[in-house]
Amino acid sequence: MGIIQRMIYWILKIMLFLVLLAGAIASAVFVPITVLPESSASKANMLGYKSHCSFVPISTISLVVIAFILGFIFKRIYGKKILQIVRAIVS
Repeated sequence: MGIIQRMIYWILKIMLFLVLLAGAIASAVFVPITVLPESSASKANMLGYKSHCSFVPISTISLVVIAFILGFIFKRIYGKKILQIVRAIVS
């Protein structure tokens, strides 16, 4: 395997790491934001109150599912490696 192919491989691996991590964190952060009451919202959501998102139960559940799926994939790919790095830093 040439140097260019190895560089491309590592760049793609880092990009996958960042996409999975950022996606899981962003989804988890936006879950509570969707249900927060917002008096300036244009219309009430499906639960009957005005919030940031008018599709509150659906959007919240969708974000939770996305966060769990991305977190699960991230843990399966990088879980052991990250634990090894943390243990090496701590000890």
